[in-house]
Amino acid sequence: MGGVGQTVPVPGFAVVDLETTGFSPRLGDRVAEIAVVLVDDAGRVEDEWSTLVNPERDLGPQHVHGIAAADVALAPTFDRVAPALLRLLSGRVLVAHNAAFDTRFLRAEIGRAGIAAAIDPVACLCTQQLAGRYLTGSRALAACCAAVGVVHDDVHSALGDARATAGLLGYYLDVAADDECWEVARAAADGVRWSLPAALPGVEPVLRGASRARGHWLAALDTPAGRRSAAHSRTGRPGADTGTYLRLLDAALLDRYVSHSERAALLAEARHAGLDRLAVEAVHRDYLAALARAELDALDGATATGDRDGGASLRDDPALHEVAGQLGLDADDVAGAVEAALAARLADDLAVAPRPAFVLAEGDEVVLTGSMSRTREAWERDVRAAGLSPWPYVTRRTRLVVAADPDSLSTKARTARRYGIPVVTEAAFGTLLAASCATSGRAPGAAVRRWAS
Repeated sequence: MGGVGQTVPVPGFAVVDLETTGFSPRLGDRVAEIAVVLVDDAGRVEDEWSTLVNPERDLGPQHVHGIAAADVALAPTFDRVAPALLRLLSGRVLVAHNAAFDTRFLRAEIGRAGIAAAIDPVACLCTQQLAGRYLTGSRALAACCAAVGVVHDDVHSALGDARATAGLLGYYLDVAADDECWEVARAAADGVRWSLPAALPGVEPVLRGASRARGHWLAALDTPAGRRSAAHSRTGRPGADTGTYLRLLDAALLDRYVSHSERAALLAEARHAGLDRLAVEAVHRDYLAALARAELDALDGATATGDRDGGASLRDDPALHEVAGQLGLDADDVAGAVEAALAARLADDLAVAPRPAFVLAEGDEVVLTGSMSRTREAWERDVRAAGLSPWPYVTRRTRLVVAADPDSLSTKARTARRYGIPVVTEAAFGTLLAASCATSGRAPGAAVRRWAS
């Protein structure tokens, strides 16, 4: 936006909103998203800017702010965002709803970035506090906006809340233009000068949904059509070993979701093995056929009906379709995998042998990370009831890490990936716990029974 390169302070306001990993920068919480809406002295919106910020830690209550770890993994860290942000704020009154919260985080992040830029509280205004002068009733942002007819969309997104706060500021400026608070804050802001490097590389903002906007992760393996041969498209380089790739794929699909870090590991191994996209898709189809074969065998054991329906029920199996989507395949590939599994069972021949199931055994250490849908204590009770050991940190003995978001940037999740330990969702862990209890004969906890049903 035009304001990023600005060097001369201009009058007006910079409305700021942050989404954070928690409530206390002193306890290690960080900024995960920031938005700025520039407003002139008359309350008119001039420009806006926002970006996700990589907090280099777990995202905290994702059910509140809705930010995905896969998206912030693509985002710049605060130290890279800070110069552009400070240029936007330069010479303007900083405005926020609950400004004490936002400025506390900004001071902590700016200090951590090593930039000498103090935020003068006199040059800040809080629309929450001003509500006590101009409004009655609740001072919550949503309530204030509703009271004065300001649209408040995208609640708990930094840009949505900043836009709403800017609208609220415009109302205050309209109904109380003579309030001396405006001139006091303007005078303080005009005196602020920050020393920033003269030349700084631009930072491309990263928005929510960035990880999805890039298409399927296999696109990273695309090569020009002229460089492919028929043989290479099927098997990659001659004699390519897919064993490591398949082991990584097994671990990634424990929760039927290939996380951002798992994609990176799979892509790196595909390149190492000399596999292009078509070769990897061929491996994925063979893998899907192996899963279908395992499902056929399970159906045989459970119902004794075998494949009398010609595989029709399996072709509609949501689990197979879910895995196919993660692998860059579609419904036709699921149908093909089922046909391949039916044919292979007759010939007892599959391109990829069915993989041994991942099973949790008594005494296995399990580590929990992130702000989950259930309390940590509740999960730990179920872990112990299944004969497993909840562990506070990751070691090489750790069998599994359970995360609120499988793309979690927490230290525990990062350590697990470094050791090659699977990181799975709560739902996947509930299924694994139920299977473990069924195998051992232990009585599962209430939440585990829900996943088993």
